[in-house]
Amino acid sequence: MTSRRLEQQYLRLLNLLGAQSVSITLQELADKLCCTKRHMRTLLVQMQQAGWLIWQAEAGRGRRSYLQLLRNTHQLLIEKAEQLLDSGDFNEAIALLGEDKQLITPLLRTKLGYRIRDDYQALRIPYYRTMPNLYPGTPLRRSELHLVRQIFNGLTRINEESGNVASDLAHQWRMLDPLHWRFYLRPAVQFHDGRELSSHDVVSSLTRCAQLPLFSHIQQISARGPLSVVIELNQPDPRLPLLLAHHSALILPQDHATQPNFASHPIGTGPYRVAENDNWHLLMKSFDHYFGFRGLLDEVEVLIFPDLARTQERPPVDTPVVPCEQLNISHVQSATWLSSSISDIDYVSGFAASLTGSPSDATQEMFLERGGYFLLCDSRSPHWRSIEQRRWLREILNPYHLIQGLIAPIRPFWVPASSVLPTWFHGIDTGEAYSPFYPNSAFEGVGSEDGPVLTLAYHTEHPEFSMLTAEMAKILATQGIRLSLLALDYAAWAKGEADADLWLGTVNFAIPEEWSVGAWLLGTPLLRQSITGGDKGCLQTYQNEWRNRTLSSEQLVRAVTNSGWLQPLFHHWMRLKAPEHAQGAHLNNLGWFDFQTTWLEPE
Repeated sequence: MTSRRLEQQYLRLLNLLGAQSVSITLQELADKLCCTKRHMRTLLVQMQQAGWLIWQAEAGRGRRSYLQLLRNTHQLLIEKAEQLLDSGDFNEAIALLGEDKQLITPLLRTKLGYRIRDDYQALRIPYYRTMPNLYPGTPLRRSELHLVRQIFNGLTRINEESGNVASDLAHQWRMLDPLHWRFYLRPAVQFHDGRELSSHDVVSSLTRCAQLPLFSHIQQISARGPLSVVIELNQPDPRLPLLLAHHSALILPQDHATQPNFASHPIGTGPYRVAENDNWHLLMKSFDHYFGFRGLLDEVEVLIFPDLARTQERPPVDTPVVPCEQLNISHVQSATWLSSSISDIDYVSGFAASLTGSPSDATQEMFLERGGYFLLCDSRSPHWRSIEQRRWLREILNPYHLIQGLIAPIRPFWVPASSVLPTWFHGIDTGEAYSPFYPNSAFEGVGSEDGPVLTLAYHTEHPEFSMLTAEMAKILATQGIRLSLLALDYAAWAKGEADADLWLGTVNFAIPEEWSVGAWLLGTPLLRQSITGGDKGCLQTYQNEWRNRTLSSEQLVRAVTNSGWLQPLFHHWMRLKAPEHAQGAHLNNLGWFDFQTTWLEPE
């Protein structure tokens, strides 16, 4: 990389001579920079090697030489930032460009793909939003759910191939009696900061998650020496080892609450540690002291492309444009691309190809998601107090009606849903249906400001929601009803913290899917407040029966969908495209792949 001093000398020349060819002597140049002829000659050689100028020296007294400066100030800035990115100084590169999206975005695009250097393997993935919250036990979206499992471990884990419970931080466990379980911890497990895991970290973490509804039957957790804990229940739970594989039960350091920025820079025991996490990238590196098999990828970097899922705004007229030929695109390779990276509209328009290189890469996986989009009727709303009103909603915003309003090229990616899993079939009870505004559902001036209003809440930063809500608004307008939209951050949405009639959401269920469905329904505050119409006694009965296995998740879903509180909309086709050099990158239920088993085969 060129030195800062050399850049300053070049900029002085640029200021004195301008970006044009000149006829000049070596002595005249030395005088302008106040240095010797010998030093000036050295500077010219170094600048020419950097590609900044052309110097054609002419020998002999009175002979003038040819000088052409090739870089202006802006080009030099971009080149410097590119060098910083290549050397891994990401934050310094961003600081150099002043966080200007119009400068940074095209530069980031050239850095996508993979890098193999001296057996060091790095993979870069494009994504449309930041991920500042990687804190287990808080509301997490599907990408964060995948990432926290790369960063943390639980006492148990789920074997992705068999769907069975497997050992993780606990190498063995035993049910002492129906209300007492003992778990034995692996010795010498290290957190990313070098401190060893102890039973006190487990006691602290499980005591914290016992405050959540899904873990409310945990009475007490006690340390029995440094490598053993006993969990006492107030209700038998034969599937406790499965419950402890839940993302909310991942084990955190006992003192995590005192650590600054723990949500964005967490410390776990997992195969990958967070090295950097900001508005432009999330950098995760393999943890060399992981107690299991070390990750094959040395580095995984998620590059955040501003406004990726939206129409790009026209840059200000005084914003310098970065020409493609100015950027080093000779080594651009295909990145690993996820279906959640950008919107379907961007995908069918070919925008994905501009992010990931060749669109013809052979390594591609695709399957119908285990989960999907849904509507939830809020039990606190006065508009859904009868099942007839909820039937009306299902008839009006039926997924078969909604899909007709989507643009034709993306319809193959959306499959109308009859339940939360594509292999289940549950529908609302048949019968009479009428508008929540009946008998005054016919209003003059369809869609007018004076007509009835339904408020729909959704979480921000989802590339498909604007398209879906626009179609809902159009359909409701034909009924004389205006749809008012309420955008919430994900935490507020998951907690149901808003005055809304309807909630639009999406969910993906990890393996084992059937159990995960019940855990989602009974563990998410938003759903708990409405799936029984606000009947807390019924909710508690559901939870007790589901926990003791007298009520299956499918039976629970049938009851909830039959009553019309939860209305499934669509399943989405999930896609993963990896470079042909990536081995072991297989699509999982959360739309990602396991970093630990993925590797890059050298050419």
